[in-house]
Amino acid sequence: MKHVLNTFKANWKIYLALAAVMALQLISANQFRLCGAILIGALLNFFYFLSTAARLQAAANAPRGQSKRIMLIGMMLRLLMIFTVLAVAVRISTQLFLSAAVSFGAFYFVTLFVLARDEVKRKF
Repeated sequence: MKHVLNTFKANWKIYLALAAVMALQLISANQFRLCGAILIGALLNFFYFLSTAARLQAAANAPRGQSKRIMLIGMMLRLLMIFTVLAVAVRISTQLFLSAAVSFGAFYFVTLFVLARDEVKRKF
């Protein structure tokens, strides 16, 4: 879990640049009210990856039979968290939902890229 948190801290400029580009796109389209959806998607991504790292660490330290149960419960909790946040966004507006979902997806893929790049740098 420390590794994931340290990777987030070390690469904060990439996340800031992504958020700035997405915010500028919304501002140029006169959608100022949707800029908060970028923050929602980014925070959802951050908590998703931290909870994943915490569950992996707990499963690694648990006895063999308990690890599978820990991972399944963790997966269900993460999916529930994503669906809850996005369900609230849908109730507010469809545009907010789409903005938050696209933001989450963009930050998710950037996080996968950053973690993979960091893992390659650690091996060499």
